[in-house]
Amino acid sequence: MEKTKVTLIYWGLSLFVFLALIPWIFNLTIALYSIQALAIYGGVIVAFLGGIIWGWEEPLASSKNLWLAIGFSLLGLGVSLLTFINLSISLILLIISLRAFLHFEKRNSSYFQANIKYANARNLITNLVTICCITSLAFLYNPYT
Repeated sequence: MEKTKVTLIYWGLSLFVFLALIPWIFNLTIALYSIQALAIYGGVIVAFLGGIIWGWEEPLASSKNLWLAIGFSLLGLGVSLLTFINLSISLILLIISLRAFLHFEKRNSSYFQANIKYANARNLITNLVTICCITSLAFLYNPYT
């Protein structure tokens, strides 16, 4: 099961990388749609990660953690909706929410703590998605576009 999870994590990363590279290759219109898609996809991922908490074993699925799960899901929705209002803030909020969930998962998930390959993959993916978001922000603020 762990190998499948790690493989799927890397497949999920490939879409982030693809969407972060498109702006640097194609025209401005396609670039903006690509960055918007990246932020929306990221919001969906944050919401999905929040939902994972509901599947944790009983001691970890405390009332507090379930409320936090709803909070992360709503945060993901907020990231996705914010892309239509302010794309830059949406990307910054995506970075913050992904890093916050990683911190939360490190401290509270027994699966994360017991499976080093999964933990390493989650750390790496969060860092790489952060780089994709920063790359997209760099494109948005690039004075040459």
